[in-house]
Amino acid sequence: MVSIGSLKNKKILIFGIGISGQATIRKLQKKVKDLSVWDDNAACRNQSKKTLNINLNSKYFKDSFDFIVMSPGIDIYQHSRSSFFIKNFSKIITDVDIFINSIDTNKNKIIAITGTNGKSTFCKLLYHAIKGKNKNTFLLGNYGKPALSYNSKSTKNIYILELSSYQIEYSKFLKFHSCAILNISRDHLQRHKTFSNYVNIKLKILDCLLPGGRGFVNKNFSYNDRIQERKNVRKISNIKISNIQNKFLLKENFLPSISIVFEILKFLNISNKLIFKSFNSFISLPHRQELIKKIKNISFINDSKATNFDSANFSLKHYQNIYWIAGGLAKKNDKARIDIGTKKKIVGTYLIGKNIPLFKQALNMKKNYIICKTLAVAIHCAFKDAKRNNFKNSTILFSPAAASFDQFKNFEDRGNSYKKIVKKLKNV
Repeated sequence: MVSIGSLKNKKILIFGIGISGQATIRKLQKKVKDLSVWDDNAACRNQSKKTLNINLNSKYFKDSFDFIVMSPGIDIYQHSRSSFFIKNFSKIITDVDIFINSIDTNKNKIIAITGTNGKSTFCKLLYHAIKGKNKNTFLLGNYGKPALSYNSKSTKNIYILELSSYQIEYSKFLKFHSCAILNISRDHLQRHKTFSNYVNIKLKILDCLLPGGRGFVNKNFSYNDRIQERKNVRKISNIKISNIQNKFLLKENFLPSISIVFEILKFLNISNKLIFKSFNSFISLPHRQELIKKIKNISFINDSKATNFDSANFSLKHYQNIYWIAGGLAKKNDKARIDIGTKKKIVGTYLIGKNIPLFKQALNMKKNYIICKTLAVAIHCAFKDAKRNNFKNSTILFSPAAASFDQFKNFEDRGNSYKKIVKKLKNV
């Protein structure tokens, strides 16, 4: 057990002072007698010393702890002290573990969502729909606020947890009333090494259901053969979409995830009327196929969250006459491929970022591409070409299919840069 109360007399190391680490420190520092903290980043340490009363332990690797609360973003296998962490892997937990084990699961409900693509959007959709019936609904985890940042003395709360593979990998004490895997495709292999290992980590949440709990996957889920014995997991058929008018949700590839959200809501006894009302009033998240501007016949779409080729493929399928801006820091073992039918929709490709040669080679680009290097140059080149061709409807789609860290702080910074440049454009 790793509830806040049970950790009182334990020796705890909090490793990583990011957003979730800071929330964990604030939650535990007055309740745990022996609490150590460390972060490899000196700036994080110095900033935290000013704002938090913490005991920095630079010699943590020579010490012994009951539990290590690990920041999910830290790759222990590539760390300079990897041998220490691997030796103590059974002691590694997450803030999500502590949160779940500190609430009364008889009086509150916990729903967990994971998947390679779209989990933030569909966690937000789920939150939006449940909130219409139960005001005490909270979105926490990978997309929402850190789990331990939330304080509530009320009961009958519903907690939606978006969980990344990193969080699931390090967590040891997960338990849910309901959970779902939206999809699994190749991603984060620089961390998980093999795709099989990545799949196993995602499937782990189905083993964490409470008695009477229910897990959900789509009936066409690629790994159904590995969950045949789980009687508490339902394989969902796609729902009819005749009652959905929200154009954002009417994308064909969204249907499996929408269907899973629908079944979770029915599991929570929410009426069809309220479900479809919520679906139709839902506003999409920033940086996910976000329409920024339209200049005459040219639409500018910000899809900066597309950090792998599977995500970019998903977006490319939904537009015509595409001027595709792509590139960045390619992810290890991500298969660079575009469907043949989708390729026909692409008028031109504008490459930016660190791995331009890799993109050219992987996509077998022989023509209709321009090496732009920077986002600003790519936008202006694409806009110039779109105006010259003057199709009835054209889309300048920024869907990078790569991580952002070669030129930007994160995908949000990258998307905001795109929006800033686009908003200044004029039809001249």
